[in-house]
Amino acid sequence: MRHAVIVTAAGSSRRFNGSGQISKKKEFLCISGEPVLCRAIRPFLATEDLVALVVTYRKGDLEEVKGIVSSLDLNGIEVLFVEGGDTRQASVFNGLKVLYDRRKELDVFIVSIHDGARPFISENKLVKSCIDMAQKVGGACPCLRVTDTLVKVGEDGLLDGRLSRDGVCTVQTPQSFRFPEIYHAHCSAVPGKAYTDDTEVFMDWGGRVGFVQGDPNNRKITFAGDLKENS
Repeated sequence: MRHAVIVTAAGSSRRFNGSGQISKKKEFLCISGEPVLCRAIRPFLATEDLVALVVTYRKGDLEEVKGIVSSLDLNGIEVLFVEGGDTRQASVFNGLKVLYDRRKELDVFIVSIHDGARPFISENKLVKSCIDMAQKVGGACPCLRVTDTLVKVGEDGLLDGRLSRDGVCTVQTPQSFRFPEIYHAHCSAVPGKAYTDDTEVFMDWGGRVGFVQGDPNNRKITFAGDLKENS
């Protein structure tokens, strides 16, 4: 089952750099001597039948991204670098379009989409589980069930009731989808709508997304403190 992965690294790292203490993109920083971007990509390289890696980059960052990715053992996998757009959704669409334009050559059946700032996948099992679920139902998303109490906060800043946790989850990446269905879903995305992730794009189009048990260690780097290794 031929598989491709799009790894997003085109963001501005605005929240990460909000304190002014670090001015470098978070995907380029190192954890235990290895760039965050490499660690985000590595779990996919052990996936059977991976034929293409697409990395989105911010304008001006191409050479640095190429240098980081070149340190990986890619085993002949096709690597495509794609300039990102103004939003994550636009960047993902650019990556999907490149795969669609080369669909006859690459013959991809499943595409996974992963955050370049999510370097803590502990094993390849999560990647494979998402691929398997996408093959069955069309799409797949790793989720963690919410265990904390949920509350509403009023405009006055006071707590204003509780919300039920039943069926409520947080979502992670990688999110996997049949191809080219996910490309067609992005082509049909509602103009001007701020989609939260690719599962919302896919479901708006009419696709189904299956639950995959997420990994608590698979957190996304948002602030400088998030660079610490999992304990």
